[in-house]
Amino acid sequence: MKTTILTLMGFIFPLMVLAHGVHDDGGAKPQKGGVLKSLETIHLELVQMGDEIRVYVYNKETPPKSEDVSKFPVSAKIVLPRNKGSKDIELSAKKDHWSAKYQAKGIHRFDFILNIEQGGHKDKVVFTVEPKK
Repeated sequence: MKTTILTLMGFIFPLMVLAHGVHDDGGAKPQKGGVLKSLETIHLELVQMGDEIRVYVYNKETPPKSEDVSKFPVSAKIVLPRNKGSKDIELSAKKDHWSAKYQAKGIHRFDFILNIEQGGHKDKVVFTVEPKK
């Protein structure tokens, strides 16, 4: 009986060690009601309103504060589903966000891919956007 219990415990405890909680991003919440993605040194929030896409940058402080986007080299593109193509998007920098126009006529979903340099290296961030009509 002891052998059976020890054998079962040998199987259960390693699984408990491997299971772990979700990594906390410091409790950051979207400031503008968009979709938030966290990187090493900043948070990015994508907000889509009509034909306009905005990407806001926040630092990792609590509460997060807006960052000046001119500090970050960036490029973006739109990728349509099912290999229907992609299109480079020009971002215009405002003080605390980038802005781009994209008319998603007849498209129910697309990926907005942002290539950004932060924290000493380049990151690729993918936002899935479902245009609001």
